[in-house]
Amino acid sequence: MSQGTLRMHLHKKEPYSLSAETVLRLALDISQGMRYLHSQGVIHRDLKSNNLLLNDEMKVKVADFGTSCLETQCQASKGNMGTYRWMAPEMIKEKPYTKKVDVYSFGIVLWELTTALVPFQGMTPVQAAYASSEKNMRPPLSTTCSPVLNHLIKKCWSANPAKRPEPVISFQHWRSLMNVSMKVALFLYTKSSESGVLLVSSKAAFQQVRQFPCTHEFLSYQIR
Repeated sequence: MSQGTLRMHLHKKEPYSLSAETVLRLALDISQGMRYLHSQGVIHRDLKSNNLLLNDEMKVKVADFGTSCLETQCQASKGNMGTYRWMAPEMIKEKPYTKKVDVYSFGIVLWELTTALVPFQGMTPVQAAYASSEKNMRPPLSTTCSPVLNHLIKKCWSANPAKRPEPVISFQHWRSLMNVSMKVALFLYTKSSESGVLLVSSKAAFQQVRQFPCTHEFLSYQIR
């Protein structure tokens, strides 16, 4: 497409330079595309920044379905499919897999958006595959990124496919996060021991709230 691939776009950027709004907007485009594919029973199997195209409006389109398959027929495929730096551990090990392999890849792409870096930089593809599948290594998370984004990234690239979020849940999560930039609502993980709603009166107050560290509890923040 006219603006090339997402990887080309990120290559032109300084590390950690994309705004939170841009990250969320691009991530929502990707998750919408993947949500549709999965609703049709299709596993992409090679989701990565090189296979995500940008148009003139900087909207992301999922592309390159050469390794895609119907989920009901994927297990008949032999050998590894996809690209090692973005590939889920179960695919690297040639174990049975589901659409959750795309969720893992989405987590790596989301990490790319928050850092603008290449995953497992400094490693060969084979070294990256060994590190992720045998050593359970992942790229280092951005220290400037919102805790909720980093928490979602970690959930997406969990070594246990069952712990990765369902694509539809991920999509809804992104829609909630997009509402943040429009001053509507944000779901954050905080130290709170109970779930609840905290109203904040301004964007400045919201910026303070969003610095809370992540834990396992949900807390909903709304800007009045």
